[in-house]
Amino acid sequence: MKRTVIVMLVVALLGSVVAGGVAATESGTATTQASCEFPVELEDNSGQAITLEEEPQEVVVLAPNNAQHMWEIGAQEKVIGMPVNPYTSYLDGSEERTHVVDQQGIPVQEEVVSLEPDLVIAASITPEDSIQQLRDAGLTVYQTPLMGSVDDMLTEVERMGQLVGACEGATETVEETRQRITEIEQAVSDEENPSVYYDLGFPFTVGEGTLENELITMAGGDNIALEADKPSYFQISEEVIINNDPEWLILSEGASIPDVTAIQESTAVKEDQIIRVNPNYISQHGPRNVIALETMAEALHPDAMAELDATPTPTPSPTPTATSTSDGTATATPTSTETPMDETTPAPTETMTPEGEDSSDDDGAGFAVGAAVAALAVFGLVGRYRR
Repeated sequence: MKRTVIVMLVVALLGSVVAGGVAATESGTATTQASCEFPVELEDNSGQAITLEEEPQEVVVLAPNNAQHMWEIGAQEKVIGMPVNPYTSYLDGSEERTHVVDQQGIPVQEEVVSLEPDLVIAASITPEDSIQQLRDAGLTVYQTPLMGSVDDMLTEVERMGQLVGACEGATETVEETRQRITEIEQAVSDEENPSVYYDLGFPFTVGEGTLENELITMAGGDNIALEADKPSYFQISEEVIINNDPEWLILSEGASIPDVTAIQESTAVKEDQIIRVNPNYISQHGPRNVIALETMAEALHPDAMAELDATPTPTPSPTPTATSTSDGTATATPTSTETPMDETTPAPTETMTPEGEDSSDDDGAGFAVGAAVAALAVFGLVGRYRR
C-alpha cells in the first residue's frame, strides 16, 4: 500500500505558452525566445495569472528540479530558500540557502513567509492549500506544470528564465540541451533498437506519457512496458516482462536486481546487460536529463556513440554561451567560433546524491531502489554532459 501511494505521488508530480518570437537552433529545432521585460504576466499550472511588476531578486523554490533549473540558467544567486537536503546537495552552494520544506517536501509556511521573497516557485504536486496560504500571506506563487516530455521540460526552463529575468541563460541552456539530444538521436537512428525494461522498484515502471519513456526511446531502446498499454507510472505484471523478454535492464545506481523470476530469467540479467543511471539525472526533470540519455545510449549503442563522440561538434557563431564551472553550475560566458564547448552540466522528481557530493563527477553514487522511489515521491531532478 505504501508503494502504491508513493507512485501515485510520482504520477501527480509528472507531467504554457511563453511570450516572444521563435528562433531556429543549429539542429533545426525551434526554440522559443522569451521576453525578459517587466512587468510580465504569465498563467501558471493552476490557471492563476501571475504578475511580476519588477524582476525578482529573491526567489524561493519548493522542489529540487526547480532548483536545478535555477542553477542551470545561471540564476542560482537569486535563490534564498529551497529544499536543503540530500536531494539538492549536488547543487553547489545549496547548503547556504534556507531550508523551507518538511521531510515530505511540503512547504513550511513560516519559513517561506519569513524570507519575504519576491517570487515563490512551487511544483505541480505542492498542495493547493499550501499555495493558497502563501498567496494569502501576500506572496506571489507560480506553480509549475506537469512535465511529461522533454519538450515540456525545456519549455518550463525557458519560462523559468522569463520569470526571474534570466532569459538569455535559459535560452542558451535549452539550445545546448536540444543540440545534444538531437546529436544522440541522430547517432542511434539507424541502429536496431533492443528491448528495455526500466525498473523503478518492482513492480513499478514507466509507460507512455512519461519523460523517462521518451528518454529510453531517444537513446535507441524499445520500452517493453508499452506493451502493457498503460500510461504514466504503473505496476507491471511479470507476464508482460516474460512475454517481452527485455535485452537490457535499467536500474538506479546502487539498486539491486529485483528478486523476481521474470527479471532474473530475462536476457538482460543472463547476459549481464544492466544500465545504471544516477537517479538525479533521470528522475529530476530538468536539463540534466540529457546525462541519463547519454548513459543509456552509450550502453545500448556503444559504437554509434563512440563515433559521435569522436566527431567534432560544430560550434555556433559568437554568442554568450552557458558553460559550467567545476561545480556544475551554469554561467553565461561569451564564446567564439574557435572555442570548443566545455563539459557542462535537467516529473517527476528528485533523487539523492549522498553526503553532498558534487555532481561534477559523472558517476555520482546512487541509492537502493527504495530510496530512489521514495525520492521520486518527494518531488524533484545533475552532473555534466559531454560535448
